[in-house]
Amino acid sequence: MDYVQAFEQKKRHRRNAIIAGLLLEFVGASAVGQILGDTAGLVFFLLVIIGFLAYMWWDWRCPACRKRLAPEFAHGACPHCGTRLTP
Repeated sequence: MDYVQAFEQKKRHRRNAIIAGLLLEFVGASAVGQILGDTAGLVFFLLVIIGFLAYMWWDWRCPACRKRLAPEFAHGACPHCGTRLTP
């Protein structure tokens, strides 16, 4: 398995999750709030934030050893197993 490609795919997933989360926050919470009321919109808003953070926490791992990477990961290799993750 090519870990560099797997890590690039993880970065794409992370970017797509950020875009989807922002769209859900602004469009979804506003629509739910208008249809079901402000309380439901706030609950939807909080659920999306919690789900987004849980996904990011769960998914941001080294593709080789499956240990969590730091949120600001900018190294070329996994700090746990040393696998090269960037070209």
